[in-house]
Amino acid sequence: MHKFISLIAATFLFTINLFADDYEDEVRKRLGLNPQPQQASIASNTEVEPTSEGRSGELVYIQGCAACHDAGLAGAPLYGDDSQWELRIQKGLEMLTSNAYNGYNAMPAKGLCMDCSEEEIKRSVEYMLEALTIN
Repeated sequence: MHKFISLIAATFLFTINLFADDYEDEVRKRLGLNPQPQQASIASNTEVEPTSEGRSGELVYIQGCAACHDAGLAGAPLYGDDSQWELRIQKGLEMLTSNAYNGYNAMPAKGLCMDCSEEEIKRSVEYMLEALTIN
């Protein structure tokens, strides 16, 4: 049953990504969640424009990953929560990047950033890992 609910949540997020410019706000609104203060401060205090090398990990996170990782949707480990990432970081950067790029359990491939390169996904994983104190 849990996997079915996770699949429905992932499908919902994928649909929102396809049809809404600001799908993260739409997800939060439909789930009755308030915007995350942490994310709002990241977006307002940091330059997150794409570079010639592609998007930064922070920009990919804000545009895609945060929709689930700020709210813990479908079992996503919360951004900056050491206890939820403790076992995951033991897999290593390469495996975490592969899982994020190809999809893993309820997480859709590329975290719904369908035009992200593997390097951009790697940067977003690194960005999430940098927020932890257990590195």
